[in-house]
Amino acid sequence: MFKSIATSLALSAFATGAFAAQTVSEIDVSVDLPAIENSEAAQVWTSLGTDLETAIAERIAPQLGEDSSEVVIDINEVALATAFENAYALEDSTLTGMVEIRVPGLLNNEEYELSVTAGQAMSAASPGVDLDSMTIASAEVYRAMIDAFADNVAQKLK
Repeated sequence: MFKSIATSLALSAFATGAFAAQTVSEIDVSVDLPAIENSEAAQVWTSLGTDLETAIAERIAPQLGEDSSEVVIDINEVALATAFENAYALEDSTLTGMVEIRVPGLLNNEEYELSVTAGQAMSAASPGVDLDSMTIASAEVYRAMIDAFADNVAQKLK
């Protein structure tokens, strides 16, 4: 009986640990903005890496700590450039990146591709907004896409 209770407690502790929020010691976003050729959009998106790091850190502030998980994001510049080139097809413009969560220990890392469309981001940020009056170079679209991307990454870490 004692062995059964001890096993149950151990499994409960393991399950709780598996679902506990991850502590994060580093957030690193890389993006090669010189690869972007749309000058109007590039002016708004110049601080994409820093802004995305800050947005994620704000959402997981209680989880920031030392010697723990790292979040590494590599923004897909080709997808971003395509979004800039199709500035008038805003609904389908995407912010795409590979997100890697590096967790201490063997085989604990997680990697996934995340894509956020401007249409999704704007409808979540400002329901009923008229996308026809905006472009990918709009500050509102930029902020909404950063927020949607950061929200998704933060949710994965909780």
